Amino acid sequence: MKSILFVDDEPKVLNGLKRMLFPYGDRWQTEFACGGAEALKMLAASSFDVVVADLRMPGMDGATLLNEVARLYPQMVRMILSGTWEQDLRVQAAMIAHQYLSKPCDPEVLKVALDRTFALRDVFVDPALRALVSRTASLPSTPGIYRELIQMLQKDEVSARQIGMMLARDMGMTAKVLQLVNSAFFGLCRHITNLEDAVMFLGVDTVKALALSVSAFSCFRASRCQRFSIEGLQGHSTIVACLAREIAKSQKASKEFLDDTFVAGLLHDVGQLVLVSNHPEKYDEVLSAVMAGDKTITETERAVFGTTHAAVGSYLLWLWGLPDPVVEAVAFHHSPFKCPSGEFAPLTAVYVANVLKQAHSTAIAAAEACLDTAYLTSVGAANALSAWSSIAQEHLSVRDAT
Repeated sequence: MKSILFVDDEPKVLNGLKRMLFPYGDRWQTEFACGGAEALKMLAASSFDVVVADLRMPGMDGATLLNEVARLYPQMVRMILSGTWEQDLRVQAAMIAHQYLSKPCDPEVLKVALDRTFALRDVFVDPALRALVSRTASLPSTPGIYRELIQMLQKDEVSARQIGMMLARDMGMTAKVLQLVNSAFFGLCRHITNLEDAVMFLGVDTVKALALSVSAFSCFRASRCQRFSIEGLQGHSTIVACLAREIAKSQKASKEFLDDTFVAGLLHDVGQLVLVSNHPEKYDEVLSAVMAGDKTITETERAVFGTTHAAVGSYLLWLWGLPDPVVEAVAFHHSPFKCPSGEFAPLTAVYVANVLKQAHSTAIAAAEACLDTAYLTSVGAANALSAWSSIAQEHLSVRDAT
């Protein structure tokens, strides 16, 4: 049985949570702590899967408590349940919590958030890797783009569109902003993957506070992984994102579908950034073996880490509450046949775009032979492959020329 610790300084709130969660007693074991100090004592005495804390509490606020939880129990999922809208506290929460729920919380919203978290944890069984991903509160950004964003935000007048376009050039910033805007803090009735919309909902001041914080956005530092280039990874991801969106456009997809597809393409290799940030020397071994031509990158990652960048990236993004179509595309972009969905999805566009992009240096025709035609047939897309190859040839040739 999964165990959850709820933390709040108001006994009435805790009693309300007890009543709300009573019908789920056969599913979850729930405990309740009145304040941060009591929560730390209970955590030291028992094991929990998830901690859900109020943000504003006297003595030890929720952000401080979750920082301690992250340090002492990195494998634990951290959630904020709060009614505060103060920018400083929200930014603190954004740097340490995996998900944010708004008070008063609808029982079904809480149930869905917890069920989603536990379902993913059951798939991601390795405790060490689970701790690694749970410990990840932010992702480093491309140095040049990070500096450009800081300079932009220091101007007196800057638009949501300008900021959104800048964020879209960096996977770390994109993931963090989408984590916050898709949280229940904002009570939106739809998910958001368009970065201009995200900036408008969050507000320029909130994005500026995130960018200027110590760890929400940070500049990537040269590491002990000499074979890794964050600029190279970002460049590849941007091209795949743009090409995937063009493929989706050819299918007359909706705007939301196109936004999901672009972000999925931008983030499809985000797991590499997680692994290289936490284990640079080990990831250097992976890249060395791949360059030697012995195995594929996923085979080598599985041999070294016991998992792949696709699994790590999808776990992080699911933990952060990003939309399911994005998480699905990240999880299965190397093995789309494993996805239970039976229709054309952002995954399809990202998968095809990634294969065509990787083969562009040799020949698009060769890439077609590498594509899983059985999968494309199952989602009704096999007849579109010739058109997509032409789109890729034109799109990638234009990029080469520039």
